[in-house]
Amino acid sequence: MIRYIIVRVIWIFIILITILSLNFTLLKLAPEYPPVTEDERNLWLAKQVNDGYMTLTVTDDAELMEEYRDPLFAKCDKCFYFDEGDKFRIFEPVPIANQYFRWVSNIVTDWDWGNSTRFQVGVPAFDILKTRMPVTMKLNFLALAFYIPIGIALGVIAALKKNSVTDNVISLAVMIFISVPSFVVMTMLVMILGYNTGWLPTQFPAKDVEGIVQYTGLIIPVLGLSFGSIAGLTRMTRAELTEVLTSEFLLLARTKGLTRRQSVVRHAMRNSMVPLIPGIIGSFIGVLSGSVIIEMIYGVPGTGRVFLRALSKNNYDYNLLLVTTAFYTTISLITVLLVDLSYGLVDPRIRMGARK
Repeated sequence: MIRYIIVRVIWIFIILITILSLNFTLLKLAPEYPPVTEDERNLWLAKQVNDGYMTLTVTDDAELMEEYRDPLFAKCDKCFYFDEGDKFRIFEPVPIANQYFRWVSNIVTDWDWGNSTRFQVGVPAFDILKTRMPVTMKLNFLALAFYIPIGIALGVIAALKKNSVTDNVISLAVMIFISVPSFVVMTMLVMILGYNTGWLPTQFPAKDVEGIVQYTGLIIPVLGLSFGSIAGLTRMTRAELTEVLTSEFLLLARTKGLTRRQSVVRHAMRNSMVPLIPGIIGSFIGVLSGSVIIEMIYGVPGTGRVFLRALSKNNYDYNLLLVTTAFYTTISLITVLLVDLSYGLVDPRIRMGARK
């Protein structure tokens, strides 16, 4: 087991590095979107030179200055040049391979992911993400704690009352909430619980707001994240438990004198949990990705909102995109590892990493 975990952790690092490397290369090939104002752009260029992504050349060569003034001159489409009268400053990017190694070196040695260029100009990208992580993780863990018991309970009820009116009602609700996208559910919740009834806030409360609003403001986003997951978990629980209830070993347990409740609790539930537990852990990835849209709808100051803002057209913030991609990728890979390990914990017969 230990050897298996070590191998999987190594693969997590390999996959993470590969994804971030591809993202870095693609973003560096895309057009630059520096800060808009002159002062902020000058500070950004100075940091680019300091970090090793650009070189600064100061020249008084009149012919070279004329070449750069020529609009048809395409010597460097990503260069920044400034005419200061008798001198000429040229900021030219170094090769992408050199930028990549400097980028990795800055992260490893100083944990420097670069500064934001559009979202919060000049602020370290990781600091922006760090301030948003607690809100996103709080919402997702609250949703996880909310939908797991409800989803399992509804699935068990539907399986124990198979083909009854209760089962049909639960199955119909499951089909509806699986089919409807989370942003549609979220919009309906805001309209009904927020605007129509006025029971809950229509926007996520600010940090300085005190009182019960701090807690009521969490209800709508948690519900929006939970309905689809409840439906999926209910369907999975019903299917697995229904299959176990019709198995031969459960019939044998009943013939030995166990009551229906004893056979369900001691045998059926335990065996049906083998595929359910990994599914529950894996669903956290879906909840996390779903929070990206929900954060924008409800104005939640989380990582998803930052990611979408950094992706807005003609306003790209590459450093912020890289660090948020690293965050979501790391969470996803760790969750996949926990899913694999959970098989062995739920069913001791499954030996992870065993040769035979």
